[in-house]
Amino acid sequence: MTAEIEGTPAGSRLQDLAELVADTPRIVIDRRILQANIVRMANRAASAGVALRPHTKTHKMPQVARMAAEAGAVGVQVAKLGEAEVMADAGFDGILVAYPIVGDAKLARLAALARRTRITVSLDSATAAEGISRAMVAHGTSCRLLVEVDTGLHRIGVQPSEALALARTIDRLPAVELAGVLTHEGHIYTAAGDVAEMERMTQDACRVVLEIAARMRADGLAAPVVSVGSSGTARFGMAVPGITEVRPGTYVFNDLTQVQLGAACESDIAACVVATVVSRPAADWAVIDAGTKTLSSDQRIVRTSERSFGRLAAWPDTWIVRASEEHGVLGLAPDSPLKIGDRVAILPNHICSAVNLHDEVLVAEDGRIVDRWPVAARGRLQ
Repeated sequence: MTAEIEGTPAGSRLQDLAELVADTPRIVIDRRILQANIVRMANRAASAGVALRPHTKTHKMPQVARMAAEAGAVGVQVAKLGEAEVMADAGFDGILVAYPIVGDAKLARLAALARRTRITVSLDSATAAEGISRAMVAHGTSCRLLVEVDTGLHRIGVQPSEALALARTIDRLPAVELAGVLTHEGHIYTAAGDVAEMERMTQDACRVVLEIAARMRADGLAAPVVSVGSSGTARFGMAVPGITEVRPGTYVFNDLTQVQLGAACESDIAACVVATVVSRPAADWAVIDAGTKTLSSDQRIVRTSERSFGRLAAWPDTWIVRASEEHGVLGLAPDSPLKIGDRVAILPNHICSAVNLHDEVLVAEDGRIVDRWPVAARGRLQ
């Protein structure tokens, strides 16, 4: 029997899911909330006249991708070829690999994929584009390419001043088609001080890629796609005239980071990690059977300047203040009712990283576990 539940209705709902789990640690998905999240984002994109291409790196499961497609998504985005292969095997067409493909082994796999499904790749160098072109020619197939632009994240992406030259290079290559321009404005997650600044920074990033697309078109180049990404900023990006596509991922499940960003409420969190209290060696702390190999090591700032590995859903003041590989340490008030054997539902900081650590998830609906979904693309890092 779990200790008396405190906190919000959302916390109570997720804690109820924890009571359904026979053994821990596990991830449990509330299918009704998952469906609601998917439909809400699809409706927003449709109302804005923008294509929705969800990033599958959050869930890595064809079942969730299929739910998004049924709601109106135009295709899927992946980060790695292994994920693309899983989605192609599940019958998905129109796959965006948002990652430069480099090296003979990967180029051969990319060409094999292009022979059985429509593939687009985003990249930021002539070297990557030329390699893909050679592979497509050698295997008698073709794919589309997007110029990825750095709008502030300083990760992958050509500098805006160099984007047109890369587009011209791509346009001259055989067996590849220039499709437009793409960015991931992920820097806004940590750089923006509030929601108003998030919106302004998103608009700035959108303007950069829109200006590049305009220059490409003025130069006689094709740029039908102007694509922006991230769950935290999708609501702002899709409202900018000229943006043709948004690529959120985390929105299907949501997590504490999305709540902190104002992109979701706790009632929109569809996934939780369920753990068991295995030790209470002192009045002000307890240990659960979920550490960094269950929750991930991501420590998003989730309250003032403090960091944690997540928070209990039903006890809003109880955080996982320390974690090693298999142990999570809960910081407790001395009068906390939690005791050894209690099940707890945890709101993770970053659900994408957590899902990738699990072989399968449990799916709950109407107060019972109704399915088990393998995390089919788990560990597909190549």
